[in-house]
Amino acid sequence: MKFGIVLLSLLATSLAPSSSFFVPSPSISSSISSRLFSTPDVLVIGPSILQLVVAKHISQTTDHTPLIVAPQKTLDSYVKLINDKSGQILKDSLIGLPDLISEGGDVKPGTFKGVVFTAEEPVISGPVMKQIMEWEGFEDGFKAIICGPISTFVNKEKKANWMPILNNDRKEDEAWRTFTEAARSVDFGRGEGCFLRHGSLMGGGVDGDESLEELGLDEGVYKMSLEQYRDLRERAFDRYRLGGQVLSGDSLNPKPEDQSSKEKETIKSGEDREAFCATGGYPEIDRTNRHTLSSAVCHILKSGVKGDFDVGEGGGRAEKEVTVLSKAVTKIPKEEEWARMFDSPGPAEWPKPEAGVSYSKSEA
Repeated sequence: MKFGIVLLSLLATSLAPSSSFFVPSPSISSSISSRLFSTPDVLVIGPSILQLVVAKHISQTTDHTPLIVAPQKTLDSYVKLINDKSGQILKDSLIGLPDLISEGGDVKPGTFKGVVFTAEEPVISGPVMKQIMEWEGFEDGFKAIICGPISTFVNKEKKANWMPILNNDRKEDEAWRTFTEAARSVDFGRGEGCFLRHGSLMGGGVDGDESLEELGLDEGVYKMSLEQYRDLRERAFDRYRLGGQVLSGDSLNPKPEDQSSKEKETIKSGEDREAFCATGGYPEIDRTNRHTLSSAVCHILKSGVKGDFDVGEGGGRAEKEVTVLSKAVTKIPKEEEWARMFDSPGPAEWPKPEAGVSYSKSEA
């Protein structure tokens, strides 16, 4: 399996889910030739919670079929988390890139239409990115989307699998800087590529709009961290913060200096202030719902990336480096909404509180 050993040696160092919720299963097939439905055409490289959410969105909302690539131990841990009634997403997973026909495999050269890098840990190196971009399984003009965090955060969120033990934040920061340099400089070869930045990742489950019943992961996704009240905050993101913001480059949406004071002066009730911040498109500074980011990935797979000389309206195509953040809307953006945001990227406006108004989360 081409690059399989290289991928495994790098990906195996990523943090495994900390919850005992994950139970290894021997039932996962790693043979691409045993597909029951359509042939996969988009690689989704992890490992991460985001990898599963992206794969589900691709499967449910596009004409593409995802092929998950992750270490076997990670694939085993996904069994109870995936919430996939068909069982097809994990059935088609692999521990490395699939072999081409010329290598004794099943994949014809030029049949894969895209690749999405979704790791929530900086485990993919520049040389591995380069090798994957050069894979002959891709068609000419394939789309490559590299997901990675913004460089600066205002809210210092802990990771989904956080545990109260000694951490290596400095080493991780340096690893992300190296990852970012690789993502910005990698040659996409015959394809077109986008570095899709995001804030601290939250959500990804089913506790929200009815569309999440098919797109979301099992309830266990809310219970992975030992951080107090983290499960409630994760759920709140899926219930109230599915909207999107698209910003050029590596960006935040900083809160205006007087925003908090105006809210306290105008909205006297603490409960109403909380509801105000969870309704009406209230923007996130530096946090992103996994569903929102996954939906943006699907839009880019459909619409593509702007070229160096594109000007004006881009038909909803993404810039080569762009940031997706969330905002307080209870539904995932529709295709036409994504098209508008990618054509004219910019931060969402901060709402002005109004005196005498009773705010309610049920009106979100």
